[in-house]
Amino acid sequence: MPTNFLIYRDGVGDSMRDQVLANEIPQFEAVIKELYNSVADQPTISVVVVNKRITQRFFVENGKRLENPPSGCIINKQLVENDGTNDKGTFDFYLTPANTTQGCVLPTHFYVAQNKSKIGKIDLEHLTFALCHFYYNWAGPIKVPAPCQYAHKIAEFYTRVGLTSVDKQRKEKSNKIDKREQSAREQCELNATPLNEKLHFL
Repeated sequence: MPTNFLIYRDGVGDSMRDQVLANEIPQFEAVIKELYNSVADQPTISVVVVNKRITQRFFVENGKRLENPPSGCIINKQLVENDGTNDKGTFDFYLTPANTTQGCVLPTHFYVAQNKSKIGKIDLEHLTFALCHFYYNWAGPIKVPAPCQYAHKIAEFYTRVGLTSVDKQRKEKSNKIDKREQSAREQCELNATPLNEKLHFL
């Protein structure tokens, strides 16, 4: 039996974050409570919001030059919204999972909206970085944890295959309806008397 559920929530911007989490976290808790109602120790839930579309960029001073931070660089102080010292226990951090040789490296922002587990702040940051290496379609680390990328691939697969089959079924049904309508229209045309036969002055 799992003792903790770690949920990475992608696709939520900063402006919609509070609204989405206020609706989704109670739903997570309700489902888990229903599944594990007879368990003495209920599993805890940790929710991490992943945001790739940010404008922040970070650099490392090397003499008089500015360079990209190395892979695995974590920024969790001063430049973040919450550093984990507040009463709510929420915190956020920036992570540069992958290195780059050209241009500016793009960090990823992680906002820990809830962490009721025994996993500490540093351990959660290291786990997040480690999960960026577990996407097996790419040789190196990616910008988001592997569960997020796999979820993207499943959603893309469903839109290509699942929705296509649904559309095909709908078209087949509509074609049957169209054939019935066409036959009914043809029957009406056969039974209808031309207007010039009804009206003698035409």
